[in-house]
Amino acid sequence: MKRRNIILATVITVIIGALVAFSLRKSHMPMNDDSLIGNTAGNLYGNGLFCEVDGEVYFSNPTDSGYLYVMKPDESDVKKIAGVSIQSINADSKRIYYALSGKSSGSGLGYMRKATGLFSVKKNGGSSMCYTQDAIGRVTLMGSRLYYQHYENTTGTYLDSIKIDKSDPKKLLSSMIDPSCAVSGSIYYAGAPTDGDMYLHVLDTRSGENTVMYARQMYQPIYHDGYVYYIDLETNYELHKYSPVTGEDITLTKEKVEMFNVGSGMIYYQTDSSAPDTALKRMTTDGTDIAVVANGIYSDINMTSQFVYFHSYDGLAPMYHQSVRGNINVWLFEPSF
Repeated sequence: MKRRNIILATVITVIIGALVAFSLRKSHMPMNDDSLIGNTAGNLYGNGLFCEVDGEVYFSNPTDSGYLYVMKPDESDVKKIAGVSIQSINADSKRIYYALSGKSSGSGLGYMRKATGLFSVKKNGGSSMCYTQDAIGRVTLMGSRLYYQHYENTTGTYLDSIKIDKSDPKKLLSSMIDPSCAVSGSIYYAGAPTDGDMYLHVLDTRSGENTVMYARQMYQPIYHDGYVYYIDLETNYELHKYSPVTGEDITLTKEKVEMFNVGSGMIYYQTDSSAPDTALKRMTTDGTDIAVVANGIYSDINMTSQFVYFHSYDGLAPMYHQSVRGNINVWLFEPSF
């Protein structure tokens, strides 16, 4: 009996020590500046397959089951970080944050129960952290908080948030709100149809105030260089940009647009997939120099400082890429490792 008590006391001591160490690890995790944004809105609308931070590009490798890799912006120095299929990639100076894609269960402790959830990992691949193993939609890192679409079997889908050290979880809105467009402490989003409108809303994450910025039915708003770019639902899915300062609304193309991304002075967009001449196109942010990039139907348009990435609508691979501002010359993205 005495020996059993000694063993029990030892086990309890080890557990308490582990809990204390875990608590200290959380409390000493460095917090981010409030201005930090973990990825661009356009990339996150494209499932967040690429994320450029501090001279590195973190990406879901289409040639290796969508596993987490890193490379330089010029696509050199490719390295594998984690053997788990991911999406909604965000990053800060220390860690990479992502949702499991559900396409494979990955490997290693923490990935064996089910292929859903919200995780982070150090940039060297160590110290994995699980925030939830529930089904997760889009994720945005803003400052020191993760904002994410959170599905629970008993309550439905909410917009939730949690600090990067796993503390202070919150339920923000009880509807399917997309947090992809984060701007200076606020989330710009198109309202959900179930809420009665699809206007441009602004959620102040500090005060909780939720206001309508622009009473126009829209989809996928992207704030970029002082304008909100969006797909206009009131004019057969034309691509527009709106100035919150002047109220000016500019039509960029009268084509039906299904998805787009904007960066480096360029817009890449997919036209009507039901049309016989459907194509991925590009233009400058003032709506000029429209050109066909690739004929056909493409999905998940992601951009870095040097390249734009996209793949056929029916699968992650093959994936293609093209210089963001260079001559049109599309070729396969097959990262060497």
